[in-house]
Amino acid sequence: MKKLKLFYNPFSGNKSFKFDLDVCIGVFQEGGYEVHPFRTLHPGDIDKHIAQMDPNYDIIVASGGDGTVNIVLNAMMRRGLHIPLGIIPSGTANDFATYLGFKSGQVEEVCRTIVSTKPVDIDLGLVNDSIFFINVCAGGFFTNVSQTVDKDVKNALGSLSYYLKGVEQLPQFRKIPFRITTSKEVIEEDLYFYMILNSAGTGGFTNLSPEASITDGEFEFIAIKGRPLIEMTPVLMKMITGEHIHDKNVLYLKDNYFKIECLDETFKIMESTVDGEMGPDMPFEVKVIPKAIPVFGKFEELENKHEPKLNSWLKNVGIPVKL
Repeated sequence: MKKLKLFYNPFSGNKSFKFDLDVCIGVFQEGGYEVHPFRTLHPGDIDKHIAQMDPNYDIIVASGGDGTVNIVLNAMMRRGLHIPLGIIPSGTANDFATYLGFKSGQVEEVCRTIVSTKPVDIDLGLVNDSIFFINVCAGGFFTNVSQTVDKDVKNALGSLSYYLKGVEQLPQFRKIPFRITTSKEVIEEDLYFYMILNSAGTGGFTNLSPEASITDGEFEFIAIKGRPLIEMTPVLMKMITGEHIHDKNVLYLKDNYFKIECLDETFKIMESTVDGEMGPDMPFEVKVIPKAIPVFGKFEELENKHEPKLNSWLKNVGIPVKL
């Protein structure tokens, strides 16, 4: 019988996944998998378990928010496990799972997708040759929204809570001088914040990079320039619909390498965030690791949502595209 390892965080989101656990295991068993669950109890236990566990699993599934997924992912990559990864969104922030077409609260549907579809090899980000990320590396003001919004508010208002928090933070914005080095160019620009994205969204914004592809070997760099604050509110509103990419106040780049440096001593130790968790101080480097890990998702729905960008890469990974 095939084996499936299920990691779940009972403290994620509204802590309701424990009520779905039986349904989840039932679906996996019906799909022909022997299920080995692991309940995280304290920081570091997932890393330790993956470092020591039997590597002969057919699927690894992570249930939790973006932070839980990031922990599982990094432990897998450090161990050198190229095992298909399934993601069950059950946290307060589920940006990458949302991009894959998985919705929080639809555990049975997500589990059935995992056992009935083929995974696709997707790109990952690597920060300073030591930290992997699956969705986003960000810095500057506004990038800690997912950490500062109250969990009860997140559960009650969903994405709206992120938009409200973003507008609330506008008076605190201060432009920061950055040097952005890519494989093609060096740019010095005053910015409020930046995001290096694999998928289309983060922080509850689902259309930050409408043309993003998780298999093209490149990431999107999106930053808000340090312009008068009166010009920022319209940009933030455009970010909801994805109409900001060509705005004059937005710096948009696409590459497989980025080096981020701060040119102001005041902000030299400014932290970054990696998949919503605390990341390294500046300066740091980000590299794209092409097609580093197989992941399950509703890729046909992605095709329809992001036409025509996805057609080419869906064909490349062997998924039929209807004409």
